Amino acid sequence: MHNIVIDPKYNYRCSKEQNKIYIDIRLDFYREIYNVWDFSPLINRDLDDDLFEYLENCAGEIPKKYSLSIVFHVPAHIKDPEKEKKSITGFKNYFNYQMRKINQEQRNIMGRSGIYGFFGVILIFIGYFLKTIAVSVPFLNVLIEGFFIGGWVLFWELFSTVFFKQSDVRRRKYIINRLKNTEIIYTDK
Repeated sequence: MHNIVIDPKYNYRCSKEQNKIYIDIRLDFYREIYNVWDFSPLINRDLDDDLFEYLENCAGEIPKKYSLSIVFHVPAHIKDPEKEKKSITGFKNYFNYQMRKINQEQRNIMGRSGIYGFFGVILIFIGYFLKTIAVSVPFLNVLIEGFFIGGWVLFWELFSTVFFKQSDVRRRKYIINRLKNTEIIYTDK
């Protein structure tokens, strides 16, 4: 048997030989894994929101050098290998669904970035164009400044979206992908 200890740095069981960290979750019954309002078949159910958030936090804080295993501890009297098999398939389906949502969010962000850049250039171009033809009209000076400000605000949104929001989405995508590829174990020990 491998030497498995509690790593005080991460508060998880850790096997140094396997370079693996175990995320332990105790269950009283299988239904605790899923959203209480979701009664679809096991392979298509949504995970419980709190469980999903916990798994995301764990996968985010455990260093990349470790592989992960999620270990569900169930009482021996309810152990059902068929439910466990369907549940593992359900986990993979759920994480695939989350990955599709993140990919769609990434496409939306890139689309918005293109729109911000396009309209930012248009507003600044209009501002420069109006500035060259209407130098002495006071009302137009205010309008011209409005075009410049609007263009720079759109450029700020472009940079904010590309550099900040996109990095958050990439990090979440990494975490979901890590969870999708995590080993899931059921045990009654």
